[in-house]
Amino acid sequence: MTIDDDAAVRKLPMRARILAAAPDVLLRFTLTKFTMDEVARAAGIARQTIYKHFSSRDELLIAMLIEDMQVRQAPELLDVVGRHPSVENLVEIFLTELEVAAKYPLFHELLDPRTAPRAAELLFQSASIMAVREASWKPILHRYAEQGVVRSDLDLAATVRWITYQMFWLVTHPAVLTDDKAELREYVRRYILGGIVA
Repeated sequence: MTIDDDAAVRKLPMRARILAAAPDVLLRFTLTKFTMDEVARAAGIARQTIYKHFSSRDELLIAMLIEDMQVRQAPELLDVVGRHPSVENLVEIFLTELEVAAKYPLFHELLDPRTAPRAAELLFQSASIMAVREASWKPILHRYAEQGVVRSDLDLAATVRWITYQMFWLVTHPAVLTDDKAELREYVRRYILGGIVA
């Protein structure tokens, strides 16, 4: 973070200030050494101030992920999400979201093989993260169901959880299934999304 960046961060509302400072701390110290003390130091505030906004380190990490989903990832998905419902466009939404998520700088730290199990717990046990995922995917699934592209009898919350799980696996193990984009598209179309299409 540059001096100008640091000055800009200090002008933000407190919660936003903490969220702006935290990613650099995570990248610098890694997940295992990521502490509220270091975040407080980077934000130029007292440690106790952080706890007025985030009850724990995990809550702060979850907020960082949600911030990225809503501020950076969502706008990059607008074009593909807005396309006419079809199986191929559903596949494209999945693959585009996968690509966007994989570009998140903090994923290299959060999804390190040594820390990925903890990241998985954070992701799948967080009602806040799943609420954001559902807010993103449920309207897509509903629209696709109305057009007869996906099954109309789906439990949408369970379907979103399934999609999120598959995406997490592919982000954390990008070359295990295949490193060929055409093959990956076929796996997604035929198997990962195959059970939800009409």
